[in-house]
Amino acid sequence: MSPTPFRRAAAVVALSALLTGGIATAQAATTPSPTPTATATAEPTTEPTTEPTVEPTVEPTTEPTAEPTTEPTVEPTAEPTTEPTAEPTTEPTPTPSEEPAPAVEPVPALTVVQPTCTGLNAAPTGRLVIEPAASTAWLVITNGSSLFGLNEEDVVAEGDAGVAGDVAVAPGAYDVFAFPLAGEFGELGEWEAFPEVGNFVSRTVTVTAGTCPAVDELTEATRGGFTAPATVGPGGTLVLSGLPAGAVLHAYLFSVPTDLGVATVAADGTLRLTVPAGIAAGTHRVALYRADGTLLGWQYVEVLAAGTGAGTLAVTGADPQAAGLAAALLVAAGGALVLARRRQTAR
Repeated sequence: MSPTPFRRAAAVVALSALLTGGIATAQAATTPSPTPTATATAEPTTEPTTEPTVEPTVEPTTEPTAEPTTEPTVEPTAEPTTEPTAEPTTEPTPTPSEEPAPAVEPVPALTVVQPTCTGLNAAPTGRLVIEPAASTAWLVITNGSSLFGLNEEDVVAEGDAGVAGDVAVAPGAYDVFAFPLAGEFGELGEWEAFPEVGNFVSRTVTVTAGTCPAVDELTEATRGGFTAPATVGPGGTLVLSGLPAGAVLHAYLFSVPTDLGVATVAADGTLRLTVPAGIAAGTHRVALYRADGTLLGWQYVEVLAAGTGAGTLAVTGADPQAAGLAAALLVAAGGALVLARRRQTAR
């Protein structure tokens, strides 16, 4: 694998630090120390003059003197012109112009997607979703690895400037680094500066093993926690109540584990779930799990057979014998009415 701009940048910074230290050591070793002369000089130095030098004139001279004056002139030099000169000056200006401010770039958006459950089985991997700006490169390494002198097995994934990533990762801890190839990062948010290497920033993230429901948790001791209707039709909506508003819950239907998905409890404490159309008729247990995978509670619910309508006897619970008796009474009453009319006609 050839080095990316990200790892080349890290290597250059590290090499510069080593070279700077080496040069300073070499200079210290090669600088000669002064050596005193072996004997004194034969002749002494010239004696100072007995008369002082000429005093400077009070008024400034109109012509420049052959020798420079010892004191500054009384009047300042002429003011600079207000208009620019017609021709550019040959010498550069004494003060350089200000450098433009470096471009500010946002840190990458990083999302950690934890492993999910399919039925009672946890997915083996989670995901790291990285969305960098146009000139930002990134690198994911196993937690505890050194950014300098990386081995290939330490590198989980990397992306050149502006390349997004969706990386599958097993449960564990990871260090994510980002580096702006142009400009510098602005607000860091959850990222931290990594001053050992220029403008690099880093984050440590953890992917946890999925916690999936276990049937043996559904005991009488854990029953409750919410209210469920007695029956629901296949493909119908199961409305649970008595739940904490705003809670994000994962629902399952047992005995055959059926994932009903993740939903948020409404402000009135209700949670609405759709029962799959192909679910077998019979008594089931609906169980709710919190975001951390722990069981909130469960309740029994009967899934009705397909084609059973909400207005049928099976749903209302009406007594079939009572319904038959009522029908017989209606027939008898009708017969009596017909007989009475015939008698009136015969008269």
